[in-house]
Amino acid sequence: MQTSTLCSTSTATILACQNIARSFKENIYELSRVRKEWDPEYATSLKVWIEDTIEKHYGESIDDFKEYGNNEWQEVMVAALQCLKVLRASIKVDFKNDKEFQKQFFKTHGYSDYFSDAKNGDHLSLYKFLMMFSENITEETKQKILSKGSAENIFEKIESYTNQIKEYKDSFEALETENELNSYGQKEVEEIYSTIKDICRIAIAYYQFDPIKRDNFNFYKVLRNL
Repeated sequence: MQTSTLCSTSTATILACQNIARSFKENIYELSRVRKEWDPEYATSLKVWIEDTIEKHYGESIDDFKEYGNNEWQEVMVAALQCLKVLRASIKVDFKNDKEFQKQFFKTHGYSDYFSDAKNGDHLSLYKFLMMFSENITEETKQKILSKGSAENIFEKIESYTNQIKEYKDSFEALETENELNSYGQKEVEEIYSTIKDICRIAIAYYQFDPIKRDNFNFYKVLRNL
């Protein structure tokens, strides 16, 4: 299987999942109000599941992460997401009477496919988002949006962040362990990632007005602090 950049089986992702599971366990008595299945036993089993998976499938890659894991790509992706959010809000305001343009723009440039997961901390979705945006944006579309009052440099910033992410390809591959995992290992790690992503989505909504706890369930913030 071909290794894909920012695959959900990367060392960075599994370590972020581990940290989020710890935060989940620490806050389980409060979060147990939200979901029937969320109780201390569930939180403990999730934490143990991730720890066992790391022990089984990740060895030297954990040590390798200490060398590569603090690269600036996390910061770049956070900044890119902010620009994409601002652009989306601007289009909703500036083209509120042109719903067809809104719909087509969001569909063509990745918002329809990736925005929801990206803003909830799915960094793989954000990576795909940036690539799709970069491939499909045209000068004509840029000028149409800028003519309504958006900042002149919004597209330059997005392009710059996308190019920077591409430059970190070697670092991503150094962190990538997909082709070291057998099919069972890949499936197990992807299940963990999906479970944690769902927890993050609900927890972020629950902690909307508690930024400190909310950040503990934001993949980008957690990745930056690894």
